[in-house]
Amino acid sequence: MISKLFRLLFVLTFVMVQIVPALADSFEQGNQQFKSGAFTAAVAAYEKSIATDGPSAAAYYNLGNSYQRLDKPGPAILAYERASLIKPRDPDLRANLTSTRKSNAAFEESQYDPRLDVALRHFSRNEWSWLFAGSALFLAALSIVTGVMGFPRKSFHQITVASAVLACLVITSAAGALYLTRHDSNRGVILAEDAAVRLSPFETAESLGTPAPGRIVQMGRKQGDFRYIEIPSTKLRGWVSQKQVASIIP
Repeated sequence: MISKLFRLLFVLTFVMVQIVPALADSFEQGNQQFKSGAFTAAVAAYEKSIATDGPSAAAYYNLGNSYQRLDKPGPAILAYERASLIKPRDPDLRANLTSTRKSNAAFEESQYDPRLDVALRHFSRNEWSWLFAGSALFLAALSIVTGVMGFPRKSFHQITVASAVLACLVITSAAGALYLTRHDSNRGVILAEDAAVRLSPFETAESLGTPAPGRIVQMGRKQGDFRYIEIPSTKLRGWVSQKQVASIIP
């Protein structure tokens, strides 16, 4: 019995030793394929890296670059947008995303003043959530400590008040940002050049228009093989094949 268990452990260890390095090398394989100009192979390697090792800004960024070299702006913008969820302030990422949008007329109309929009996108929704939660916990802890110990000295009293005011400002800003970006979870990207927005969820339904690949849309309900979408700041809305549109949040 012990010998069988030992042999089983040996086999499992051998398999893991062979498989794990191969999985870990997917990202580097993608880099090598990209450098050699094999962009289709690079796409496959980066997608494998994301599937096996989990999402990362670097993998999504390089995946977007590979799709961009293959002249596939829809998937490229989707990859860049997903990278932005993880690393929203990366200058190279923002530059590539802006350039790809501009060259393919796939702009996203902002609902707010451009300066406010820049401020909202400075942090991801996860980061805004952490700022809100962290500041709220800090304010609660400060209130407890102040109530229990007290700070009779004027200098400590001023520091306490300033810290509380700052925490309240962060909480207010984070809450406002989360509210204004509450629809971000429904953001999607048009993938295909021939993605037709149809009047009803059927291939034979009337086409209402063909948005540019990479265009940002608001995703709605599913029905069969179709997804209802709305394009912000336009009257174009209807049903698109689920193969031709993808949610930014995987």
